[in-house]
Amino acid sequence: MNQSKAIKQYSRSSADQESPLPHELRPVSVLQMTMSYLMHNIIDMCETNDVNLAEWYHFMWDRTRGIRKDITQQELCSQGAVELIEQCARFHIHCSARLVAEDPSVFDQKINTENLTKCLQSLKYMYHDLQLKGEKCPNEAEFRAYIILLNLNDGNFMWEV
Repeated sequence: MNQSKAIKQYSRSSADQESPLPHELRPVSVLQMTMSYLMHNIIDMCETNDVNLAEWYHFMWDRTRGIRKDITQQELCSQGAVELIEQCARFHIHCSARLVAEDPSVFDQKINTENLTKCLQSLKYMYHDLQLKGEKCPNEAEFRAYIILLNLNDGNFMWEV
């Protein structure tokens, strides 16, 4: 199967682009199936010798960005949406460790960290909104710890925690 045709590609929003129609957006259940496919069939390919790491990373990054975009456009805030964003964040954390020695043409640490930061910011807001509804997120402490670790060099940051 050609994975690039099976999983919706990320498309950048532009000012002249109309809002997506409802049938163009994937509900949480479809996003979960997509993420499950990525995690069970694609993620481990980076460990094989015959895989181009640049292509693998670009494919995974593109598809996880597409998942995040669908969540954002629909303003989804549920346990399922949180789990998806957490998986996206873990992907970026994994890449930070796995691809650290790669050439910048294969893996750009700065862009990866920016995407991880966006995931963590989304999670921070989603945790807050779900807490207002009386829902607890089991992985919140883990991801708040990642926020702290990413900001250890910022002396003013701890005031925000």
